[in-house]
Amino acid sequence: MWWRSANIALALNMIFIFALLSILQATLTRPGIAGIILTIGIAVDANVLIYERIREELRSGRTVLAAVDTGYKLALATIVDSNLTTLLVAIILFSFGSGPVKGFAVAMSIGIVTSLFAALMLTRLMVIAWLRKARPTGLNI
Repeated sequence: MWWRSANIALALNMIFIFALLSILQATLTRPGIAGIILTIGIAVDANVLIYERIREELRSGRTVLAAVDTGYKLALATIVDSNLTTLLVAIILFSFGSGPVKGFAVAMSIGIVTSLFAALMLTRLMVIAWLRKARPTGLNI
């Protein structure tokens, strides 16, 4: 179940992106689609970072719940740093770009914000809820 949380969060991330684009009445162009595809890559990368940290903690002998908690805490700084750097670039692109570049920047900015929320909050909520319900003695990560 723990690995399904990343897939569910990715699907919810896409729903959030399209919902926010719809609320903003943004037109989805090819550069906007490229921004969304880049966002998918960023979201997958965040989940990979989190689960690699959890794997490292499990190897060091921590319990499952402690490994998950520590894994999320250790991955947080790296994920936030990379996403904020990318968001800064998107803001610069929006400020100095023209039509298609602005569309790319808007889609990417929305995607980064929703990706941070989905990767850090939703997956953690789902994994912790599953761990408390199932109480596994080990994880195959």
